[in-house]
Amino acid sequence: MRLFVGIPIPADIAEDLYPIARAIRGLEAQTPENMHLTLKFIGNVDDRHVAGTIDDALMAIGFDGFDLKVAGLGMFGTDKKARILWAAVQNQPLLGQLAQRVESALLACEDISEQLEQRKFAPHITLGRNRSAHRAVVEQAVVDHADVTSRVFHVDKFCLYQSISTNDGPVYQVMAEYGAGEGKAGHTQMENAGFEAAFADIDFSKGPEI
Repeated sequence: MRLFVGIPIPADIAEDLYPIARAIRGLEAQTPENMHLTLKFIGNVDDRHVAGTIDDALMAIGFDGFDLKVAGLGMFGTDKKARILWAAVQNQPLLGQLAQRVESALLACEDISEQLEQRKFAPHITLGRNRSAHRAVVEQAVVDHADVTSRVFHVDKFCLYQSISTNDGPVYQVMAEYGAGEGKAGHTQMENAGFEAAFADIDFSKGPEI
């Protein structure tokens, strides 16, 4: 299975952002329910013990809640092709601090430390992935929506997600939530009795799901 750590985006904000990418032909729009802000991509994990170690590491992270706001668009890609259209968030030092704490906690997990991405944290909300749209079209969307913004929203938790491959594209399922506070005191059990229950039906012997 494929895991990453991120911050969920409020439903109303995700719904407002969705039409931007949806309107661009050749761009695969991120569905509102899948929108998130990635703190750290972990990658494939095929062992229940390792998954539990990740949960323990994330559970120990303490952080203060903070406010965020969408402000403008951007894109990743090369000189020839736009790869990803994304929404930016206003600079928030506490967001960077949280990302650093997540990275440090995961680097301390020996079983996954070597597979973690080394790229610098670049906060963004993916709106769409390019399949066949011309770079100029995506660039124009960035210009046209330069003043896009959202209401201020409060971040009081982050999540461990599993990326599940389906015929209709990836689905990002929340496996565990970690609330603001002093480490384990801020950990939120899921309705299905927590992290262990969330993984109970996964056959790790089959290896990564995607």
